[in-house]
Amino acid sequence: MERMMFDLQALKEIRKKADEISYYCMSRDQPDPHRLSMALDQVCRALAMFAETELHRMQNQHIPYDPQSYIKGRLGIACRSVLQVPQEDSNTA
Repeated sequence: MERMMFDLQALKEIRKKADEISYYCMSRDQPDPHRLSMALDQVCRALAMFAETELHRMQNQHIPYDPQSYIKGRLGIACRSVLQVPQEDSNTA
């Protein structure tokens, strides 16, 4: 029996985050290039990890780390990069 790298709920969460990022990028006239660049970097890293995970699975090799957490984390960072409004530095100390 082939072991699953990702559970169904995790895949749904990953797809939701990717859809949120995509929607943001396509619904803006002028997205912030810096924030978009940061998000793209994180999405590329997540995609690379997914591909590496699949390669390991296809070759029946053990993966010594948790790719699911890595991918969810990278997509979370990407999502925050594009969806959160940058905050001004405050000097309230």
